[in-house]
Amino acid sequence: MIRALIALFFLFNFNSTPEKSLLLPSSLKGYFTFPIAPGTTASLSGSFGDIRINHFHSGLDIRTGGREGKSVFAAAEGYVSRINVSRGGYGNALYITHPNGYTTLYAHLKEYTPKIKEYLNKKQYEQQKWEVDIELEPGEIPIKKAEMVAFSGNTGGSGGPHLHFEVRDAEENTLDPAEFDFFEIKDTVSPVIEVLSVVCKSKDALVNGKFGTFDFPVQRITNGQYKLSSALDIKGEVGFEIYTYDKSQTSPFRLGIKKLVAKKNGNLTYQYNLEKLSFHNKIDMNIHTNYERMLNDSKKFHKAYYEEGNSLGLYQIDAKNGIMAFSPGENSTVDFTIEDTFGNETVLNVQVKNSESSDASQPVVSSSTFKLYGTLLELISPANSEITIERNTGSTTEKFHYPMVFDLKTENIKGVAVNGKSLTLPYTNIVGPNNNLVQSPTYDINFGSSIYSKTPIEIENGLKLKIYEDIVPLKGRFDVSWKTNVPHDNTFYHVYIDGKKPKFVGGKWNNDGISFKSKEYGTFVVLNDTEEPVIRSKELTANNLRFQISDALSGIKDIECFVNGEWVMMEYEYKYGTIWSEKLENSKPFAGSVDLYITDNAGNKAHFKGSI
Repeated sequence: MIRALIALFFLFNFNSTPEKSLLLPSSLKGYFTFPIAPGTTASLSGSFGDIRINHFHSGLDIRTGGREGKSVFAAAEGYVSRINVSRGGYGNALYITHPNGYTTLYAHLKEYTPKIKEYLNKKQYEQQKWEVDIELEPGEIPIKKAEMVAFSGNTGGSGGPHLHFEVRDAEENTLDPAEFDFFEIKDTVSPVIEVLSVVCKSKDALVNGKFGTFDFPVQRITNGQYKLSSALDIKGEVGFEIYTYDKSQTSPFRLGIKKLVAKKNGNLTYQYNLEKLSFHNKIDMNIHTNYERMLNDSKKFHKAYYEEGNSLGLYQIDAKNGIMAFSPGENSTVDFTIEDTFGNETVLNVQVKNSESSDASQPVVSSSTFKLYGTLLELISPANSEITIERNTGSTTEKFHYPMVFDLKTENIKGVAVNGKSLTLPYTNIVGPNNNLVQSPTYDINFGSSIYSKTPIEIENGLKLKIYEDIVPLKGRFDVSWKTNVPHDNTFYHVYIDGKKPKFVGGKWNNDGISFKSKEYGTFVVLNDTEEPVIRSKELTANNLRFQISDALSGIKDIECFVNGEWVMMEYEYKYGTIWSEKLENSKPFAGSVDLYITDNAGNKAHFKGSI
């Protein structure tokens, strides 16, 4: 019904229907007006395709000089099709649908212009909710091209004042706004490459005589040309990962790349080409990059190989999914080409030799340890150690040799002993898409469809329940039933992810313990939160109510305010812990009793009572 209304609206107002007139970006030159300071050179703090946790960045982050309140203009004629207000995410967001079938999104807004704001406030008061997601019918709020529609801000999950701007097609795929020929965006600078990482992917792989993952800083020859300081000696199968990003002459920020091509001896092994993004599988970005390094050292590597379970559809790969194999005596040339949206290119040339006479460089150690690289388990031990390996088929004993690596995809390792002394394996279970249940007398874990591929994980149970650690990405939530001690009164006891600042998870108590869901690995703990949120009055006048609110543990959940028993909408900026009133009728002064209720996620409720 809504699609039919959209078609009728555009048919009678713009002589076009969205489905039949959907245009490609290359034919839309000049169609869109730049949404901030049109005609003025822009500076970006984020571009389409930036690597972010759980997603690629899906638009442009346009800088506003560190200030809020800059005028935001509609990129083209159309109508307001959606208004979304949320404390996180996009914050205050506005969607405008255009006669060509595209929709533009304007996010992190400070506020809307009067005709949009009045419509929104009315809906919020009808629903008695500040956070709303409203879909509008065609014709309710028509918009002209370059009409001012909002003021830029810093709402939601924004890290500073800017405008987030997106372009979406009729299927809700996001497209690169920079492809639409905005002359306000200048970029003649080639992408930058800082580090090439080489990851051993087979049991017999060696990089310069060693097994593992190794980083190599690159040298810039000229603009767009890079090399390594020396050739690499590689044997076996390896995957390459590149720490690369784009730069622009108008921005100090590291921006996203559009394309990465890997070739071995001139033959394509892998290509990543970012044309559009879909929301249903955006989390798969976590296996496009090196997830552990993104979290631990903030370096956002692009893998030059394809990982199992990645459904993004942005790749062209060879039969080995981009993994390169190097045979004894083989010398090769490996080239990586990085390209940005504006066609600026950077090339990294890597020479690979494979000397048949070169030996593995065994590390000198005094004790035995394990290292996990995905499903490859490396044992490092003193020379001449006697290694006993227990498999499901029986035990074998052999002298330690370097590298000694077990592939847990194909080998079922029950135990390992060095010189008769058993070692503790760095995992307790191996889970995967076809092995997603872990059961014990004290806990049941159902990973469902949350696992990308076979993964060795460590589970420990005591006062806390450790389910591995957040170094491997998941594509959904998993279910846990934990038979921990049930408090006599468990009203305010909930599950948290343990840490310096515990992260609220929740859960439901039953006779056997507590059940909960999590979207990440971690150490889970049950904590008691009986402390009410804190409310501090900052302003109580006839025109405005303003408070500072905070919560010590579980976090703010609900906010309700009443003046003389009538509901008053309170806006909330969680980054500053500030709430303030937004009237439905500005001419009507506040007067009488004021009751503010703040509830946290544990169920504690604080009540402020005052008067005007």
